[in-house]
Amino acid sequence: MSKYSIFFTISLLLIIFFISYWLNSEVKKELEIKQKKITNNPDFFLKNFSSKQTNENGELNFSLNGIQMNFFSFSDESNLKKPKFKKFENQKNILGIKSDKGIIFDNGEKIKMLDNVELVRNETKTKKQMKLLSNEIVILPNNEFVTSEKRIKIIQEPNIEVDGIGLQYNKKEGIIKILKEVRVQYAK
Repeated sequence: MSKYSIFFTISLLLIIFFISYWLNSEVKKELEIKQKKITNNPDFFLKNFSSKQTNENGELNFSLNGIQMNFFSFSDESNLKKPKFKKFENQKNILGIKSDKGIIFDNGEKIKMLDNVELVRNETKTKKQMKLLSNEIVILPNNEFVTSEKRIKIIQEPNIEVDGIGLQYNKKEGIIKILKEVRVQYAK
């Protein structure tokens, strides 16, 4: 082996060593930056917020408001305090949902209402007022669909109470499905 081949081999090994060291340090820096971004602090927050969506005719479709909204970019979710969701038809509030907490996710396509959830379908010419109570429901506002996997209680005026677990409420079709352990009380 000649002096040049030994020198070339050692030089190549040193270059590989320095490149490996540099890559390792860059990867660690990037990991630290990502870990710093994942904090308990929101990226932004709103107090006493109100959001409204209109339909293609410019009429109010639904609104969402609350005391506070905290947005976290790492999870792409917004946490809500005391949210209130209202669904409108022909400029009338036909459905209201309120709770203690909420989460907006899937780019605003889903709203999860948590803790002391109360859904009220307002009285119409053909239907009496209906209240639904639960600890968790998920609203798909653009699909006019409400679902839950938790225990629910429905109070239908004048004297009907329905208990069960799980719910699927399709507003477009006007159908409410209770998924299991259904118990109905009707008082005359």
